[in-house]
Amino acid sequence: MGKKLVFFDCDGVLIDSNNIKLAAVSDALYDLPQSILMRCLQNFKMNFGRSRIWHFEVFYRIANPSGVAEHHFIHDRIQRYETYLKEHYILSLAVNGAKPLLEKLTSAGITCLVISGGKETEIKAILNRIGLSHYFKQIVGSPVVKEQAISTFLTQYQCTPEQTVFFGDAQADAQAAMACQVPFLFVRQHALVESSVIHAHWPTYLWGGEITDLTPKQTVTLFPCIHSNFD
Repeated sequence: MGKKLVFFDCDGVLIDSNNIKLAAVSDALYDLPQSILMRCLQNFKMNFGRSRIWHFEVFYRIANPSGVAEHHFIHDRIQRYETYLKEHYILSLAVNGAKPLLEKLTSAGITCLVISGGKETEIKAILNRIGLSHYFKQIVGSPVVKEQAISTFLTQYQCTPEQTVFFGDAQADAQAAMACQVPFLFVRQHALVESSVIHAHWPTYLWGGEITDLTPKQTVTLFPCIHSNFD
């Protein structure tokens, strides 16, 4: 690959957990009108990869509940969301190809790092349970934002953006990659948005492509605006 650092999002990229997160949102907002719930779920899909506090602040504005203070709404709904995750999230499985790819990368001396919008303690627990945590030098989750994490790692490991690649499945991942000018691979198998949503706003000067899952030796499909090969 010609890379020194590889960044991975967690949910939907390393583990098959996106639908569990969706179900947790539905459970947290169970008493809202169906039309409001559907708007919240659609917003969650389009902005997947951001912190839960960010999402529930948006849900509050969408729901606009009468007589309910914002901080009470956010606290109570996040508590319900996390209760659901405690029971179901830990049962998530690794995506296809995760272990072979990580084995190949680390054996080649490439540093692998996790950058996720999920709660860091939850991410570390599930990656440890499925036997992937030892492949990663560092695992970073919320409250650290992705752009900040990428920038910090580039400095820490003395790498240029061109010496890295970010495996992600959400707009938040793509936006972080663009902000830091890091090449991006969209992993579409469990993504909650279509790849067309990602490459519709992708800049022509930055490498971007997509793959089905993490199975090694896949053919990479370049975003339509990209005309250079991946090194």
